[in-house]
Amino acid sequence: MGGYALMITGLTGRSCSGKDAAASFFIQKGFEVIDVDRLGHEALEANRDRLVSTFGEGILAEDGTVSRRALGSIVFSDSELLEKLNSISHPWMCERVEELVEGKSLCFINCALLEKMNLVRLCDEILYFWAPLEERVKRAIQRDGITEEAFLRREANQKEIGSTLFECGRRVITILNDGDKNYLYRQLEFYYDTLLGRGYAHG
Repeated sequence: MGGYALMITGLTGRSCSGKDAAASFFIQKGFEVIDVDRLGHEALEANRDRLVSTFGEGILAEDGTVSRRALGSIVFSDSELLEKLNSISHPWMCERVEELVEGKSLCFINCALLEKMNLVRLCDEILYFWAPLEERVKRAIQRDGITEEAFLRREANQKEIGSTLFECGRRVITILNDGDKNYLYRQLEFYYDTLLGRGYAHG
């Protein structure tokens, strides 16, 4: 660890706000980024039997793995079922994040549900990404090929994001991502420079 103090930075914000672009930026700079959404994929397989018991065999793909599409079609239209899914997958994901940050001099946690999953407690500071709804809708349509209606349903499940961050006792830095990519990357470069100033170079 080169004698540096442990520091964990959270990356959070609503869908298509810029978290993934920032994650790629910091990976290119040599830092480790824990992608909690990717851990969600692993959590489905790790908890396959419990999920089948809860939601039925209709969530399975032909190869026997859990189909995110089939599961999503069930839970994202029913808040109670979504909470059931979260109660199964989130504890496993949180435990895995704790394992992955162990002993790191600096790493990033990329997680939209940083607050809901109580991963804020692991963070020393947080980058909160904000972008206008209209811009995020446009990005989702271009990136994911989904309809505006589908995106707005996803958005309805993210109302809690950012609601408690500024009261969490951690340093929170808001990153504006309103469509000007150059401005986004200037903000990320500035934050990177502050890391270098604190001695955190290339992980």
